Amino acid sequence: MSKLFTHVFNVLVGILIIAEGAVYIFMNNKDGELHLRSIIVTLLLIMAWGMSYWKQLKSDNPSAWLIVTIIIMIPMILPWLFFI
Repeated sequence: MSKLFTHVFNVLVGILIIAEGAVYIFMNNKDGELHLRSIIVTLLLIMAWGMSYWKQLKSDNPSAWLIVTIIIMIPMILPWLFFI
């Protein structure tokens, strides 16, 4: 796995996590009160993604950590499957 692919893929995943988190935080905004559950889940996903990205760069087996990143993407993908 090349370093270029690792960087491009992880930057796109990071942007998607932030964008989807922002959508959920502000779409679930009720009466000016931010949706705490959406904020917590977004922060947890960002932390998990960041650790996985760091491990991909520093580990001897970056492919295993790429699989972890794909698993982290599951909560991002599932809500959109119900809207299709």
